[in-house]
Amino acid sequence: MPEAPDLEVIKEVLTRQVLGHRVAEVRVLKPIALRSLATQDLSSHLTGRTVTTVYRKGKFLFLNFSGDAVLAINPMLTGTLQLCDPGDRLYKRTCLVLTLGDDLELRYLDDRQMGKLYYVAANQLDLVPGLNDQGPDALTSDILFQEFKERLRAYCSEIKGILTRGSFIAGDRKRLQR
Repeated sequence: MPEAPDLEVIKEVLTRQVLGHRVAEVRVLKPIALRSLATQDLSSHLTGRTVTTVYRKGKFLFLNFSGDAVLAINPMLTGTLQLCDPGDRLYKRTCLVLTLGDDLELRYLDDRQMGKLYYVAANQLDLVPGLNDQGPDALTSDILFQEFKERLRAYCSEIKGILTRGSFIAGDRKRLQR
């Protein structure tokens, strides 16, 4: 499963390689991996748009496109991205292919189809399942150490379970005051 540092590296590579590229073609090979909240016809809706930004939030990677369209990628356990030439071998586990210009493809591959791709309008990001349920980002300083200690004091369990628990994420003050 890609962790935050892995996704940061992927984000940096995508920023260097795909930023500013126009989507020439979209092929959805395994529709089960894709959730489109912006349109029923992803291919015609995304074709012609340009990649404007790439960013990460928690375990999600985001590609923003011109026209306020967003592809949110949650690779889960087995999802991965491949940047390649259009003529390169297409693997059986390939779920989505974005052809960017004439010489580059961005492919989403997933052995077990556990990961999910969400195509949404920029104002629909709150509808992406799990996006707002993540804990504090380990690579940012959104939470001060003192606040982290105070939140942690209310729990007695293994750390991963604590950090992914909703009340810890939200900093539920009622739970902390007990």
